[in-house]
Amino acid sequence: MKKIATRIAAGTIGALGVAGVAFGAAGAAHAGTMPIVRPGEPTVTMTISNHTDKPEYLVGSSAAGGEWVNGPAQVLYPGATEIVSAAAPLSGHLDVGATYRIGLGGPTAEYQISNHRYGVDTSMTGVSGRGSQQYWINTSVATGYPQANVSYDLW
Repeated sequence: MKKIATRIAAGTIGALGVAGVAFGAAGAAHAGTMPIVRPGEPTVTMTISNHTDKPEYLVGSSAAGGEWVNGPAQVLYPGATEIVSAAAPLSGHLDVGATYRIGLGGPTAEYQISNHRYGVDTSMTGVSGRGSQQYWINTSVATGYPQANVSYDLW
């Protein structure tokens, strides 16, 4: 009787382990997407990657219409990637931005997203200022309103 109880317990633990691995894998497939607190509540997840040889220094950021869940880092080093996220509780829109200076005196990189009922817009993203022509930002929107997920790659 004791052997049967031990086997049942071991089988249950094994099944829970397999279920945990499956659940973890499903979560990994959606990494970067914010959990939905209230249906229709806008959220933004921005993955920002610095592919340059210079650090980026934060000079400004905003989560207009919402609040930060995970705000931008003060410094984004060469080769580094960060995930920035914000949510807009009880709102129908969310405008998120982070502005970095490339190097100590270089141009500014502007990472912007507007997440509204009428669509997702990243057209305000870009590099400006002296020396900006040597940099560019590739933008890729993976999911739209209300849970916008966008990747930015500065080259």
